[in-house]
Amino acid sequence: MCGIIAYYNKSGVSKENLKESLKSLQSVSHRGPDGEGVVLINTSTGDFQTLRTDETPADINTTVSLDTYKSNAATLLLGHRRLSIIDLTSRGHQPMKDNFGNWIIHNGEIYNYIELRKELEAKGHKFCSDTDTEVILAAYREYKADCLSRFNGMWAFIIWDNKKNALFISNDRFGVKPLYHLENEDEIIFCSEQKQFLHYQNRITGYNHKTIASFLDGGIIDFDESTFFKNIWRFKPSTYQIISLKENKKQTSTYYTLPTTIDKKISEKDAIEKFETIFEKAVQLRLRSDVKWGVTISGGVDSSAIIYSANKLHTAVEGAEAINSFSAIFPGKSGDESHYIKIIEKDLGLKAYYVNPVEVFSFEDFERHIYHQDSPITSTSFYAQWCVARIASENGIKVLLNGQGADEVYAGYHHHFYKYCLELLVKGKIATYFSLANKYAQLKGMSIKKIHQIILGEIKSKIKVHLGLSKTEEHIKKQWMKTHSLIELLKLDFNAVHIPNYLKSDDRDAMAFSIETRHPFLDYNVVDFGYQLPAKYKIKNGWQKWVIRASMNTSPNSIQFRKDKKGFTTPQDYWVSKYRETFEAYLPYIDNIGIENYEKNNFRSYALGGWLKTFNI
Repeated sequence: MCGIIAYYNKSGVSKENLKESLKSLQSVSHRGPDGEGVVLINTSTGDFQTLRTDETPADINTTVSLDTYKSNAATLLLGHRRLSIIDLTSRGHQPMKDNFGNWIIHNGEIYNYIELRKELEAKGHKFCSDTDTEVILAAYREYKADCLSRFNGMWAFIIWDNKKNALFISNDRFGVKPLYHLENEDEIIFCSEQKQFLHYQNRITGYNHKTIASFLDGGIIDFDESTFFKNIWRFKPSTYQIISLKENKKQTSTYYTLPTTIDKKISEKDAIEKFETIFEKAVQLRLRSDVKWGVTISGGVDSSAIIYSANKLHTAVEGAEAINSFSAIFPGKSGDESHYIKIIEKDLGLKAYYVNPVEVFSFEDFERHIYHQDSPITSTSFYAQWCVARIASENGIKVLLNGQGADEVYAGYHHHFYKYCLELLVKGKIATYFSLANKYAQLKGMSIKKIHQIILGEIKSKIKVHLGLSKTEEHIKKQWMKTHSLIELLKLDFNAVHIPNYLKSDDRDAMAFSIETRHPFLDYNVVDFGYQLPAKYKIKNGWQKWVIRASMNTSPNSIQFRKDKKGFTTPQDYWVSKYRETFEAYLPYIDNIGIENYEKNNFRSYALGGWLKTFNI
């Protein structure tokens, strides 16, 4: 996990451009505290110069400094901040060059790099390090763009293909690792974080009011490639781009899509067994690390499934120490899950660490959190994640596993249940609907009448959208209401409504403290299996994420079949009420950019104001 930058100027990289790029790279030193590397390449000749900075490791050979670099000698700059996770030696230094003049900067992890390396060695490839980055370069030489389908991991990387005189850029399947770009007539800039662009003078053209409106209206972030800045764009997940600098051509292609067919023949027994197998493999791959790791747990099904699987694999190693776990708790407040966390801690003998975000909260820390997020946040849950990452860092952790992705694939949210009920009714499966609704009502302590009212409300909303009577102008909200089936809603949550925002927040919170987060539920094999699984194995007898629960036989019944679904909740109303006056002091920053008719007594408005104060352009 690292921070990267690529700066191309067809007229040449001037010394001023170099200074701006170095400031931009240093602004994400938190993403890579273990070293800095920069190479300057003349894209016409292939000649290159390696730049020494104050944070370049002493044993890395360099040929030029900021003082000795001659303006416009190069047209392309590749920069990298390293967080050492695999092969901690200087052999993993980036930018990394192969024997064919190709260069790479890489942020992320290819978890199956050991297996890929063996495959490539059998084809005659030689390696100088034990890094996954070198495996990416070799795989690119061997398979070109087809290498991407062989990777199991998370990545944002840029390769300078010396022979083709082109840049090859790729993001992982689900956008776990961030990559942004800004382009104008003369320049192309790629960065890991949006704040990096602020160090290029007069490049950002203003705030994106459409994105701001979507955020204020429904709390939707990163639903497409736009950002809160007009001319900064997200690089689309599951894609790669080839930029031919010599011919000034750009080609963008998709290398992965979510499955579109359901395996209707799979039995219940086979579904459970297959999930157990692929999920354990996903956890196993994400335990590969040369540094200290831990697990975040909330007491819910997702994080519990991970820690019980990790414990099984970890305790199989002789002399294994207790697993480090990290949790946010809110004793005596709404949303507190410490009771369930303590059950797991005792059952597994964890070395557990806790933080109460309400107790440690300060507005100075809140603004620091907003700065690292690069955008306003939708709820105080994201600040709680920030606090968890901090205590993990304070205890020497460099890798954290968490449960992102399970709900959006295996139907974990309440609205997934209601959509499935509506789907059953539309298909004429009335008896199945009544049976499921009754069991759900019993589990949740709800009246069956209440469930019928919610489903009726869903029907009315769909009719309004169909007739054009819906008042919302928000594209994503309309899409959300137009979904006809559970699988459609799950994919919309995965691609636009939830996962992009959650992953962005997760990355920024962890990387602010130089921690790499890993997500077993976002292993593409786990995702593919989930989207091919019939709905009846996701929601059964009133239980959601049923196949996950059914596989958790080693966990206590109170965890495996926990009835309440809280998500990563915080006592937000209490929080806002306690600090309302200070939160309201952020609102004038919204007024100053001409935003009108927004809800002032709303946390999203406070967060937007805090962001505008922090990112004043």
